[in-house]
Amino acid sequence: MEFQIIKEQLEVSDSVLSKHLKVLEDASYVQLIKKTEFTRQRTWVSLTSEGRKSFKRHLEELKKIIG
Repeated sequence: MEFQIIKEQLEVSDSVLSKHLKVLEDASYVQLIKKTEFTRQRTWVSLTSEGRKSFKRHLEELKKIIG
């Protein structure tokens, strides 16, 4: 998903989203892919297999809390 779309959906600034994505990237949960299109650099965010596994575990824990 493109960085700009995520930013708009979350209604946060570039810097806030960048900081959070950096933490997720350092944890190997997401991969950031930078591409230049029509002289404009765009950043794409992709969930890694580790990120997908972690997210599923997180959802399972939330389900346990809810009951």
